[in-house]
Amino acid sequence: IYREHILSHYRNPHNFGTLVNADTRMKSENPLCGDRVEISLTLGHRKVIEDIRFMGEGCAISQAAASLLTDYVKGKSLRSVATIDEETMVDLLGIPLSATRMKCGMLALVTLKKGIAMNQTPRSRRRSNQTPRDIYRYS
Repeated sequence: IYREHILSHYRNPHNFGTLVNADTRMKSENPLCGDRVEISLTLGHRKVIEDIRFMGEGCAISQAAASLLTDYVKGKSLRSVATIDEETMVDLLGIPLSATRMKCGMLALVTLKKGIAMNQTPRSRRRSNQTPRDIYRYS
C-alpha cells in the first residue's frame, strides 16, 4: 500500500530534530489516531525558511509527509508556503489518500500553516503570553 519513497522517509526522515533557536515552533496532533508533529523553523532575509526541522510520532504517512514537506519548503518564503494546498501534499506523497488517511497526510501542513499564521499575526494581537517561538496549538 505504501510506496517505497514513503517508507524510506518514514525509516530515515529528512530534517528530523529540533532547532534550538527557532523563530517559530508549533505542534499539532490528530487525537483520533495519535499522530503528532512538532515543527520548528528559522527565517532568513525576507521571511525565507532557512532551516526547518520536525519531531513526531505516528503512522508512516504522517511522518513521511512531514519529512517530504520540510524538504519541499526549505528555501521558500512564508508567502509561497502559505499557498501550499492538499493537492500539493498528495503530489509530494505520490499516493491517493482515503478520507481517513487524508488527516495523516495533512498533519504537517496544518501544523506549518498554523505557525506561519502566528508568525504573521502582529504581536499586539497575540495573547500576551505568546511569542512566535513558543506557540503550541493542537488540532
